[in-house]
Amino acid sequence: MKLSVLGHTAYDYIFDVPYHPEKGYSIYIKNYTRHYGGGAANICYGAKKLGMNCRLISSFGRDCKRYEEHLKKHGVELHIYKSRKKMARAFIFNADEQISYFYWGASEDMNRISPLKSDYLHIAPSHPEAAIKMASHAKFFSFEPGQDIPRYGKGQLQYLIEHADILFCNEFEIKKIEKIANLKGKDVIVTLGKKGCMIYKNGKIIPSIPRKAIEPTGAGDAFKATFWTLFLKGYDIEKCCYIANIASSFIVQYRGAQNNRAWNKIAREVKNNIKGRVFSN
Repeated sequence: MKLSVLGHTAYDYIFDVPYHPEKGYSIYIKNYTRHYGGGAANICYGAKKLGMNCRLISSFGRDCKRYEEHLKKHGVELHIYKSRKKMARAFIFNADEQISYFYWGASEDMNRISPLKSDYLHIAPSHPEAAIKMASHAKFFSFEPGQDIPRYGKGQLQYLIEHADILFCNEFEIKKIEKIANLKGKDVIVTLGKKGCMIYKNGKIIPSIPRKAIEPTGAGDAFKATFWTLFLKGYDIEKCCYIANIASSFIVQYRGAQNNRAWNKIAREVKNNIKGRVFSN
């Protein structure tokens, strides 16, 4: 059984600043680090660490060599378009709150990826045209518009929301989505940050696991990677959400969404919670 994931592959630059300055002012950077990132790549990396057979559908830039080797080393199958542009980049600034800027780069060419049939597909934040193309070739898919929701036309959003088998969104996105499409009877998971997540059908909240947070980047991607791993193993949505919250709680204790130490802990914890091997290809 294989999960395909469509979306961004990016380099993450994570900055620590004492506070976010007002418009027209500047501030010094206390520390910064570079990491492998991009929602789709993060999900594939995490799912693979949990033992799932995973395929990344994305657009890579001309400076992709090291990242491409990293993903292959960890067993992620690649279905990519090689762009002449630079790799996408996220610039993430952490103070009391997190503010991010995203440079699309090679992701602008994601619509050039050749169509691919999928039994199971997760559409992470991505190019709208690529999302429509891949969704139309999938037997079962989930949709996560995320920060790219402003790039979608109303018709594109309606198509993906109405045809998706599972929808992932946060508490701000759900307000917009409710105005666009009828969600009655649909499996919708609403992430609530520090509060955990909510199953939209019945309003049930699955609380988060309290841990000391170091850096929040990648928590949502860890949630999706773990959710899908358990979902394809046959667990119900409530159980998937509960264990996915555990995964998110570990990621925030480390810097970088693909932190190997964090994912080793997640794999052990997930196996303990389901009392056996996570996944068998």
